[in-house]
Amino acid sequence: MKYWKRKELVRNLRGQGLSYKEIRQRIPFTIAKSTISDWCKDIELTDKQKARLSAKYDILHRGAKANQVKRAEEIKQIRRLAEVEISPMNRNEFKLAGLMLYWAEGAKSRYIDITNSDPLLIKFMITWLRNICRVPEERFRVSLHLHSGQNEEQIKKYWSKITNIPICQFNKSYIKKEGSGYRKNILYNGTIKIRVCDSNLLHRVLGWIEGVTKNKWAISSIGRAIPS
Repeated sequence: MKYWKRKELVRNLRGQGLSYKEIRQRIPFTIAKSTISDWCKDIELTDKQKARLSAKYDILHRGAKANQVKRAEEIKQIRRLAEVEISPMNRNEFKLAGLMLYWAEGAKSRYIDITNSDPLLIKFMITWLRNICRVPEERFRVSLHLHSGQNEEQIKKYWSKITNIPICQFNKSYIKKEGSGYRKNILYNGTIKIRVCDSNLLHRVLGWIEGVTKNKWAISSIGRAIPS
């Protein structure tokens, strides 16, 4: 079909009060919504046609919203059921869970360092360091990475409450200046680094990780082992 015939067909359908989506469904060729909009921008719809399109939009919007709410409830249910699958951990399970997090998130040289912005992860790892690694309270040191304009004292109080580490054990914060090329989605409470200056503890943790990687673990439910 020639260009002018395609344009004429589209304009005629729009003149009948059809939506862009309805036009694309009626025509025997592919066309972008932006092209339809450009071709039909001077066509004035009647009040009746506008009311029809508005009602159609409202129905579609309500349907989409209902689906969104339904999906949100499905996700909540999935997460509730998954949460109860995790029974209370014994000490060894808690040790392994923290070890896996440290393997993924922790420093592997010089000192014990954990850097993150997730308060739940930080709270978990602080508990792990206290209860599994037996880190004395006075050995913890904290530093914050913030963006220019954030309230440093307020954020220190926030992380002090999360970690139960007194502010006197916080080192000087690192402030990222504006226009320095860093990402713009500023973390509300910044990023926290927990440090324990104990190289022996670090090597012990790394030894635990090596022990996991060299071990063989069984999947008892199907009776086979996965080799290391």
